[in-house]
Amino acid sequence: MPAAVANAAAPADDSAWLPHAVQLTTPELLIGGRRLSGVALELQRQASAAADAGDAWRAQLQADQATGTLDYREARTAGAPGRLRAQLSRLSLPDEVAGPAAADAVARLADQAGPVLPALDIEVADFELRGRKLGALALQAANRPAPNDPAGRSEWQLTRLRLKNADATLNADGRWETVPGQARRRMVLVFELDVANGGALLERLGFGKVLRGTTGTLAGTLGWDGSPLAFDLPSLGGRLALDMQGGQFLQMDPGAARLLGVMSLQALPRRLLLDFRDVFQQGFAFDAATASVLITRGVASTENLRLRGLQALVAMAGTADIGRETQDLHVVVVPELNAGSASLAYAAVNPAVGLGAFIGQWLLREPLRQASAREFRVTGHWDAPKVERLERGLLDPLPASASARGDAPSAPSSTAR
Repeated sequence: MPAAVANAAAPADDSAWLPHAVQLTTPELLIGGRRLSGVALELQRQASAAADAGDAWRAQLQADQATGTLDYREARTAGAPGRLRAQLSRLSLPDEVAGPAAADAVARLADQAGPVLPALDIEVADFELRGRKLGALALQAANRPAPNDPAGRSEWQLTRLRLKNADATLNADGRWETVPGQARRRMVLVFELDVANGGALLERLGFGKVLRGTTGTLAGTLGWDGSPLAFDLPSLGGRLALDMQGGQFLQMDPGAARLLGVMSLQALPRRLLLDFRDVFQQGFAFDAATASVLITRGVASTENLRLRGLQALVAMAGTADIGRETQDLHVVVVPELNAGSASLAYAAVNPAVGLGAFIGQWLLREPLRQASAREFRVTGHWDAPKVERLERGLLDPLPASASARGDAPSAPSSTAR
């Protein structure tokens, strides 16, 4: 509703010249360079009698891309922001709406308009982004003057972002802030992703069948330069904490989910004749996957990524350049020695012999793990990793991340610079 936004601060006597109702039906409508098809629009103006409230506009919209109700409340005070509330049964944003060109337009609008952009309160029952159905969306944001900004620019405060579907629930808040002394803006997001089915979630996001099952959480902070609609990898920074349970990596094409392919260790049995072919041949199954990750200028680093399965413990430390899709990882694969359970079962029949065998195996467990461990260095591009076997002494100590206990993921920081 361009007329409503353009006249957000219009004096009261100007409103007498505005129409009270508008009806529009057209097979195609072009708004700000964006196309809506199959459009039926009813727009009504409701004058406010209150001295401290502006006029209200209500739009009933039905189009191929969006269906629902939009309410815009003008601000009575000149220069003050209004408020836009949308309740939509569906909203579909294609590439031309959610792409880089739209992101640049949003950034220019924010810099030019200052605080007169309206506050947003949006609910969408069925939200689709670039052809991917993401579920129910709830978003609340307000545009406020940026503190200590000589240019007088404003910044967006994202007070609520919730995206929920059958596979996961995302809760987040953040801000699209001005950078003091610079023309650029930076988006900072604090989020928690509660995953009910990680494999289905990745398939929903367009990665295909690369993972089976898994539940848990991914939480942290992310920050990047530019618009909230443009994920800028070279400037990406933040901290993540991963804690997942019960999943299995599936055999995947290199292009399906390249970063996930690094974690799945498909390259190990393919590149070398290893003692662990049976572990990875059908896709590594894990009982738990944990990690804390630091991201600096698009490069992710970790010291404690751990995949614990029934047959082996896999520990990784190193870096992955997300933009260039390269890696430099130190990988340790340690077979799990669980013979103690058989000894405990035998102890029920012959306690003296069974308990003694269990204690012996328990005392020897760590030396046996050290002796049977294998270490690798994985470098190169994600599509064509280079795997190098590292020699280790018979009883060389294992890295901290591959120890029996390992390091727990640290809590993410509240900053993402």
